[in-house]
Amino acid sequence: MARAVPRVGGRVALGVPRVPTDERPGAAGLRVPAAIWAAVLEHLLAAVPLEAVGLLATVPVLGGDGAEEAVRFYTGANVDSSPTRYTMAPRDVLVALGDIDAHGWRLGAIVHSHPVTPPVPSATDLREARYSDALMVIVSLATSPPTPRAWRLLPAGPASPVAATDPGLPTALWEVAEVPVVLVPGEADVGPAEGPDLGADRA
Repeated sequence: MARAVPRVGGRVALGVPRVPTDERPGAAGLRVPAAIWAAVLEHLLAAVPLEAVGLLATVPVLGGDGAEEAVRFYTGANVDSSPTRYTMAPRDVLVALGDIDAHGWRLGAIVHSHPVTPPVPSATDLREARYSDALMVIVSLATSPPTPRAWRLLPAGPASPVAATDPGLPTALWEVAEVPVVLVPGEADVGPAEGPDLGADRA
């Protein structure tokens, strides 16, 4: 039976199986090895001035109390071709999800860039988000070096602690809770993974 094509972008991942709340990846943090971070930056910077999008496959960190480590980055085309919104090309999503399934990994994060704004979910990001099981990782390219922040989406309700500290953060559809991103030092000179539309593996 054909798999429903998920939409990844502001409009995210319909057709991806839901994950129980207590099993969602990255609740305690996200570790990104240098090789993968380099691949993320290369993809995002190449799209400037437009937003870019990709997916991070992750595995649990042993003894990490819910933390996840990125093991592969999958680049995607932004079919919106916009500086303020993104939707990942369905074919790229299917290729990435198929590879993630084949390896027994998890879709740990949906990554996108903010070319000229801070790495905080925009009103468009929150209005169009549909898949809260993966972290929303936003990389601001307005700073040097670029700044990543990761957010966990929760159903809207009373103001979240993050919203309280960032009064301008819109939370009409979702509450957001920030989780730490740790960039792991290491060898960054790693080529793309084998296969169509696949990004870099961790070193």
